Amino acid sequence: MSWLSFFNRSPGKKIERLRKKVKEPHGDPANRINAVQRLMEMGTPEAYLTVLERFKIYVSPSRQDEEEKEELLSWIANAGEEVVAPLIRFLKSERQVYWPVEALKRILSEDELIAKLTEVLRHHWDRPPASPDPKAQLIRALGKLRSPELDEAVRRFLDDDDDDVVLAVLDYLYASNDEEANRDAVLKCYLDCEDRPRVRAYILERLAEKGWRVRGHRPKVEETLPEDYKLTRDGVLKRIRMRR
Repeated sequence: MSWLSFFNRSPGKKIERLRKKVKEPHGDPANRINAVQRLMEMGTPEAYLTVLERFKIYVSPSRQDEEEKEELLSWIANAGEEVVAPLIRFLKSERQVYWPVEALKRILSEDELIAKLTEVLRHHWDRPPASPDPKAQLIRALGKLRSPELDEAVRRFLDDDDDDVVLAVLDYLYASNDEEANRDAVLKCYLDCEDRPRVRAYILERLAEKGWRVRGHRPKVEETLPEDYKLTRDGVLKRIRMRR
């Protein structure tokens, strides 16, 4: 065997050739699917990571794209624990969140899933991605998952520079219905967002909707209220119907 033949048959070379087919959005879909199957059969961390790159492209028609990704999701979930590390690595470095998180939901117990997603969120806080998209998407993908550690990791992003990320955090915190645990963080965010009208308006809207009190922050909040809001004696925010 020549040295050239040896290198051409190396796993790295093979994965690279298959990667090109996995990420090709045009041509016969069978070429992509066959490449994914061969990578799954290889079963190495790098091969699995290459498989996940299929989630980074979109093919036409959209129905074909959806069907391929659903099938890929099933294969990844069936691979079990050995694909968890590549999934976490992908989530830490790429913008696409939905499909990898769905795979983790099928593989891990709820406690394990919470621990892994907390890890990813902490990573994004310490090493912010170039785009805010994965942060907002990941927080929204959490759904009803809750733990003290996860909640703390999410609350950090109230200080994020991107409005969409902050709004995702607010929705997560409001959905918990835990006023005592989250009120101070939400009100601090409101007071700190003087130059972010979109965030301030949303916080007021949801505070009024949920009936949360502004205990401990009343004087400062009251100074900033627009004319269509007022505070009751108990510190509950109410929206006023303005006469035209």
